[in-house]
Amino acid sequence: MTRIKCVHSDLKIKYRSEEIHLLPKEFQLFQFLYQRQSRIFTREELLDAVWPTGTPTDRTVDDHIYRIRKKLEPWSSFVKIETVRGQGYVIKIEKEEQESPLLRDEEFSNHVNMLFHKYHLYGQGDALKLLEENQAAFGFELDIERRLYLHFMNGNFKWFVETEEASFWERCYYLLHIYSYIAKDKRKCLNYFTKAMHARELPDDHRLEIKLLNRLSLLIFTRQLEEAELLLIQSKKEIYEKELKGFIPLMSLTEAYLAMLRNNRDDVDEKMVAMENILGQYPFSREKASFSILKGIYRLLIGESSDAKGYFDRGFEKFKEAKYIPGLFINLNIIQFFINEWELENGLHAYFREVWETELIEYNLVDLEKKIGRELSYYLGSVDG
Repeated sequence: MTRIKCVHSDLKIKYRSEEIHLLPKEFQLFQFLYQRQSRIFTREELLDAVWPTGTPTDRTVDDHIYRIRKKLEPWSSFVKIETVRGQGYVIKIEKEEQESPLLRDEEFSNHVNMLFHKYHLYGQGDALKLLEENQAAFGFELDIERRLYLHFMNGNFKWFVETEEASFWERCYYLLHIYSYIAKDKRKCLNYFTKAMHARELPDDHRLEIKLLNRLSLLIFTRQLEEAELLLIQSKKEIYEKELKGFIPLMSLTEAYLAMLRNNRDDVDEKMVAMENILGQYPFSREKASFSILKGIYRLLIGESSDAKGYFDRGFEKFKEAKYIPGLFINLNIIQFFINEWELENGLHAYFREVWETELIEYNLVDLEKKIGRELSYYLGSVDG
């Protein structure tokens, strides 16, 4: 299938090395149709989807379709918006006429997968973006698992609610994470993660990450520290036995946070040095960003809150450089947790609350809690907080 990339931040669509710039409503209309290929939509349905709060007319849809068609003319051999008399509009995407022979080359496919894994591990967001945008030119096609990760990494959270490309179980792991960022009831989030972990339909790699890592932070957020320490011991043993190198820095970060909650300064200092050494061995960009946040939390612990904000800001900058938007939301949750836990009154609470509200709007997370919650409840069953 011809793969067109919709770049929301720049209001443009890309195909190989070519790109077409659209106006905001043109982009929304094209993206809506493109994500639902071969489905016919009436003018009324398109008005509801693209202009939900405005007062446009049927002519508004026709005018925008006309302008999009004009801009798509250079690509008319493989993409068209057709009018279906008496029904509405439908987008048609033609298959690539020339399929790269590399698509069927197993050795090449293995190299691409390894390359993707390394870029992912070291937080090379720009490189991953280039891979995604130039699949046809390089002669490979990313599978649904990797496309899901890229949407998640880039902060395209709303896509996970609206897409029809992937099943619930393919999206489940990401829906759980997105829900955990925005839901206040962290115990409920933990219960959903636990239910998903025991569901046979969940992919094994997602099950492993939930089992060893994801529940740890939620046990901390729900102040179940004894359970968290027990799970940490079990996870640490399995991570080293299976040589899951990508998990080691995250596990060490959790150890440091638990030490801070126990307020044992000697233990905290030991864990901070250990984390520094681990990042020397595993210099992963996202974990370096998380370590900057950890240093800021440490400053709060020792009463040097004036220095904390600088570490927090540098951490957020590093996440954006690595193109890993989930890191922003994970660590905003962590910062607010410790500020509340230690009942700090230093202006940081109000500052990061404002940052939180800004990021929610920028990454379209407003109103997603209820939508994701309904889907999780439907497939996993209702849970109590």
